[in-house]
Amino acid sequence: MNRIISLIATILLAHSTFAAEFRTDRDWYLAGEQMTVSVTDQDALIAYAELCDTQGLAAGTIISIHNHKGTGAIELPATLHSGYYVLSVYTRHSAQVSNQLVAIINPLHKSKDDDIEWISSDSCWVSGKGTANLTNKKVVDIRETEGHIIRARIKNTYHGNTYNAQQIIPSLSIVGKQIHYFEGKMENDSTAVFYTYGIHGKQPLVLTAASLTGLTLPIEMISPFATLLPKELPHLIFHYKRNEVEARSLDMQRHQIAITPAKRELQIGDYSDETAEDGEPMDYDETVFGNHPDLSYNLDEYRQFLTIKEVLIEYVSCVKSRKIDGVPQLYVRKENEIYNNNWPAMVLIDGMPVIDIERLLKYDARRIQYINIYGGMYTFGNGVNNGILSFITRSGRLTNYPTEPNTQYLVYEFPQ
Repeated sequence: MNRIISLIATILLAHSTFAAEFRTDRDWYLAGEQMTVSVTDQDALIAYAELCDTQGLAAGTIISIHNHKGTGAIELPATLHSGYYVLSVYTRHSAQVSNQLVAIINPLHKSKDDDIEWISSDSCWVSGKGTANLTNKKVVDIRETEGHIIRARIKNTYHGNTYNAQQIIPSLSIVGKQIHYFEGKMENDSTAVFYTYGIHGKQPLVLTAASLTGLTLPIEMISPFATLLPKELPHLIFHYKRNEVEARSLDMQRHQIAITPAKRELQIGDYSDETAEDGEPMDYDETVFGNHPDLSYNLDEYRQFLTIKEVLIEYVSCVKSRKIDGVPQLYVRKENEIYNNNWPAMVLIDGMPVIDIERLLKYDARRIQYINIYGGMYTFGNGVNNGILSFITRSGRLTNYPTEPNTQYLVYEFPQ
């Protein structure tokens, strides 16, 4: 009996019960300034810092940690209202979140959300009226595997049908010549979470959510931040020196002008499909977690055909097409073995899972460089596939290949 191999490795880590320690570079900030956050943590490689008011996430950043320390910058939007905010810092496998009140002043814009009293005087100090409960450390269940986490929102009601979490298979694949495929976990009926690891820098990726019937559902990445919203914030009383506020206001405006061309307020990548070609696809590597393919075809060594269907018929052995309930599926086998008709193969092109086999069979075979066949049983979360059929284009970028309906193709910047 073939060995069951899991493509998604689970990294087991001891979870720390201690919250990360952090400090900011200033006692108070002007809207539009840059906030520097320094973090100390004994175990993590990545820390998240998020600034919230009672309405939602105002700004945030991802901080890489080396030798237990890391420093990151949060670009404060120039449109923030005046008042107190809560700065929360946490790591993926910490059981606690560190919170700190931060005073932000916006001297240039008035807002209905302003909660501040200006008192001219010779945290120039900041104080709050009353006590804030949002200052205590709050225990939340965010203990997860080390690596980078991505969340996505799924429209689970589609074409008149409603799907629950058990009926949705979310997946994230890094576009490139290597296979980096991560099956997501449904947190609820409309939110999927992906635990990725070993991926760094700007990478094109595809998010897919398929129902058990093979229908793809609309999916879209959402902020990776937990967004722990405070229920209430203390009133801000600001004792200020006019000349200091004016001087910092001028510096802030110069800073805003300087960062405008490359501004990323949340610093979590580019969500637009049009920029997906800007990512760097990974170099070709025929191994899948250390496994070489049972069969590999370099199409340059064979006669050129126009479609993948012709290629599979003419000279690729150990692959056959079969319709299940009218939907074509591809099956693979090892040489000298029979087909296992119970489970179709996982089909990938440049690492992206293929749902619509008909579209793949019509794709221009002249754009394909390699076809790799991996025999044996593979598990993807709760699903099982008999083998992997991997198509690799010459560019590794899904060149001119239409992504599956409702998928999201984008560039995402993974932290180093």
